[in-house]
Order: sequence, then structure tokens, then C-alpha cells
Amino acid sequence: MAGNKLFISYGHEDIKSVNWLERLKLYLAPLRRQNVVEIWDDSRIITGKEWRPEIIKALSEAVAAILLVGPDFLASEFILREELPFLLDSVKQKGLRLYPLVVGYCNYTGSELGSYQSFNDPNQPLEALPEAEQNRWLNEISRRVDEDLRLIHEMAVPPRNQETTAQAMRIINENLDNTWTAFKAQIRRRNELVEILRKRLGVKENLEYENFFFRYYSQLNDLETFQFQQIRAITEGALYKGNQQILNTLDKNPQIFTEIPRFLDLQQHLVFWLNKYETIFVKRPEMCLLYTGVEDGVPFPHNIGDEVKHWIKTH
Repeated sequence: MAGNKLFISYGHEDIKSVNWLERLKLYLAPLRRQNVVEIWDDSRIITGKEWRPEIIKALSEAVAAILLVGPDFLASEFILREELPFLLDSVKQKGLRLYPLVVGYCNYTGSELGSYQSFNDPNQPLEALPEAEQNRWLNEISRRVDEDLRLIHEMAVPPRNQETTAQAMRIINENLDNTWTAFKAQIRRRNELVEILRKRLGVKENLEYENFFFRYYSQLNDLETFQFQQIRAITEGALYKGNQQILNTLDKNPQIFTEIPRFLDLQQHLVFWLNKYETIFVKRPEMCLLYTGVEDGVPFPHNIGDEVKHWIKTH
């Protein structure tokens, strides 16, 4: 799927009070200047031209699409009968990258898009957020588009020789094994410390592990602090280094995505994990664990290690 055209779909009533389209294009502007993306929305239709053929042409050329979803978007007959079926079919047939961004309160989960992960929380649309948070989401979606389209362009480059691919697979396999071993060891230590704290402090509430340690960090005694630091050392050491090595290998060897397409899911997971590590974990001594997954829309691809091992065995 070649090209760099980004199709933006929206309901006109949804952008009347706040022009989400123009605000989004502001964040996409650097990508447009670098020719990473060619932005298309219906404002590009020239007065006097037939609009429907122009939209169909843009849909057929798109490699990615941002949907600015609000009540008018979901009420639009043209969007739901023409644009959306075309885009969803392209997701399945051509690998089009789809980014539903919920801008206004609407029944997203009950709509035709309900089975597709929205980019942001439908219960917290952009209109419900402070301006700084709105800007963060607009910046985040532009960053994701940048990463994905650059990857699409790289995958269009002729594959490197098989030896290089095999070397990359072995590096990824080794680091997946190492991080999995470290993760299992961390789980054992995590569970032991949680149990100790629950008994000593009489904790009844059922918190996620990250939140649990964040809440009770200040109440650790010397022995518990030592155990906490051992858990944190696994995140800082084996997990960080292994995840960084895997991501570096994926970035340097785009040809391997054609061998194992789910490497794209692995890459997205690791980008989120490492971003959280660098922007939050290293600054917060209260954290010993670092998780990203389903709640972030980037779960670790199940059994990816088995796929890598199978590829190595059969090549």
C-alpha cells in the first residue's frame, strides 16, 4: 500500500463551536512540510467540481484516515453509507491505518465504529477536556501518524538480504526470551511484596499493581524498600534494555515486518512502553513496575515469541 495520503473525515456541525479540523491540521503541518503526509479533507474540493467523485478518489488513495467523531459524524448519512464502509473495508483489505478521535459526546460504542479501538477515551471526548489536554491528544495523534506512515514508506523499500533478516530475528528472539525471563522473576517478587504489605498494613482495597505501590510507597519499611528497589532494578535493567534493543532492531530492519506482520503491534507496544519509561518512570521513585497494554490500546502481541521461534526454525 504505497502513498502518503491522509484522509480526514468529520461532521460539519461537530466543528462549528471548535474547529477541530484546523487545530488538527496545525499539528500535522510539520509532517506535511516534510512530505511524510498529504492531508486530504473536503475543503480541498474546488468550487464547481463534482464533490462525490473527488471524495471517492481521495478514499481510494488514502493509506491512513483520521475520523473526528462527534454526534454529527455519527448522524451523517453520507459518512455512514459512503465514507465509513469504504474506510473499514480498506482497513481489512489494504491495511489502512485508522484513527478514530472522539471530539464530542456521542454514542461511539453503540455505533458502527464500536468494535474499533478509539484513539482516545469516548467517555472523555476532546470537548470535555482542558485546552492543554486537547492539545496533548492532537499532538499524540499526529505523532502516531508520523510513526506509522514512515513505517509504511520504509516497508516499501526493497527487502534486504536473508542473512540480515535472520540476524534481526535472532536478536529479537534473544531479547524476547530475556525480557520474558526477567518479567516472570519480577512478577514473583511483586507478588511477594504485595502480600507482605497487605498483611502488615491491613490493606483491603484491590488496586492495580502500579497504583498499589504508588499509594503505599511512603509506608515501606527498610526491608520492604530493599525488595521494592530489587523490583525496580528489573524494570531499569533487563526490561528497559531488552525492550530498547528489540525496538532498535525493528526500526533498523523494516523488511522483517513482511515476514511477521504482527511485529507492527509489537513495535507500537514498545514505543508506548519506552515513552512511559522515559517521561514518567525515571522521574518517579514511587514506581517499580511499568505496564502498558489493553487499557492503552497497545497490548503486547500474544505468542509473538512463538512466531519468531517458528520463523527461525523454518528459515
